[in-house]
Amino acid sequence: MLTTHRDCKHHVEKNAIPSLGEIEGRVAVLEVVAQSALTHVFFEGHVDVDATLLSEIRRAMHRKCRELKLDGEDTASALSYAEELIEAAVEASQPVHQ
Repeated sequence: MLTTHRDCKHHVEKNAIPSLGEIEGRVAVLEVVAQSALTHVFFEGHVDVDATLLSEIRRAMHRKCRELKLDGEDTASALSYAEELIEAAVEASQPVHQ
């Protein structure tokens, strides 16, 4: 995961391998952005979370996990996390629809 900003600096230590903190930070950013975007979409009433949407997400996640060569346990964990993220976004948008 090379980044131009970090890995092409002169006169500083270069580190092409991201630290665990960098990875955790990026995952946290992705989680917040994804949940915020989903909550906004649900809040606006543009999307109903139904079996079709969840099925599309599961298929996309399976494809991505295959690309990343994740094993069955890691794939199951990723799918579970995706569903938790969607549930949290749906719950955050509920007061508007009630």
